[in-house]
Amino acid sequence: MDCSYCGPGHDNSTRHPPLQKCLDAIDFMFEYADLYMATKPRGIRYVILNVYGGESLYHPDIVAILEQVHEKYKQYQDRWHLTVTTTTNAIVSPRRLQQIIPLIDEFTVSYHTEATPKQKQQFRDNLLTIRDSGRRQKCVVLMHKDSELFADANAMIDWLNQAGIKHMPKQLDGDHNYDSEQIVWFNRLDQSNTFGATVDQYTSRRACCGGRQMCSNQDYKTRQHYVGNRFPDWYCSVNHFFLHVKQLTGEVFVNKDCKMNFDGTVGPIGSLETSIEILNTVKNQLDTGTMPVIQCKKTQCHCGLCAPKAQDLLQYQSIMQKYQKAPQL
Repeated sequence: MDCSYCGPGHDNSTRHPPLQKCLDAIDFMFEYADLYMATKPRGIRYVILNVYGGESLYHPDIVAILEQVHEKYKQYQDRWHLTVTTTTNAIVSPRRLQQIIPLIDEFTVSYHTEATPKQKQQFRDNLLTIRDSGRRQKCVVLMHKDSELFADANAMIDWLNQAGIKHMPKQLDGDHNYDSEQIVWFNRLDQSNTFGATVDQYTSRRACCGGRQMCSNQDYKTRQHYVGNRFPDWYCSVNHFFLHVKQLTGEVFVNKDCKMNFDGTVGPIGSLETSIEILNTVKNQLDTGTMPVIQCKKTQCHCGLCAPKAQDLLQYQSIMQKYQKAPQL
């Protein structure tokens, strides 16, 4: 689609990653997740595999890949629960959609106001198909600052309400300065949902990408949607909750957005070519209790926002106790 606000540009000429490399990546991700799941209490051993993009549903072997996800999971099914989700713009053919619906547990679809009228109609038709299939779905409506496109996004919200489809308006990341009327609209929406944002907070506060509520200052009884998104030098548990594999380049990161490393730099922790070394390193760190803690060096936090974090290392370690399995006596 090549939306103006999404990344540095899009490439429709590079070949898709070969099927076998995709299957090898699944093996690696499941082994990596299995190591971390073994450290958690049984009640929170949940893994979400998000088939991301670009637009992964255009991969010519996407059906075979998703089928193998379920096949490869069988050896882990007694140890942790898997949810397969996809983040998609839902601009795919009805035939392709019907093939993948049985293989996806939850769809996160994004509505883009810069799409063509034909694409927007296809989007609506596909959302109704997903809804009628009984699969879970939520629609993220990207709120464009252009007045006409902002109105178009509002019209989509009205349609989603009428269709009974769960949705979440989302402000665009980056330097997208909304006008005063749009900020008032965001605040009215937030206050109606007890989000608690105020007019001047949109440059420094953010909601969870999945719409989840969060807690601050270890006050687990008080929930909020918007929290501060700047944590320079904070200690962060993002590696305990995320893994991002960029299949096209083979790079492996602890998180899609921040890409923080254990040495205080931004970059991959390895590659699919060195996946055995990554697994051996993690296994040794977990076995010996020497897992390093990531200290954030980013100016803003986006999709790692919900990972527990603290300014003080001892406080971080205290918070993380609830996410770690009690030692065997």
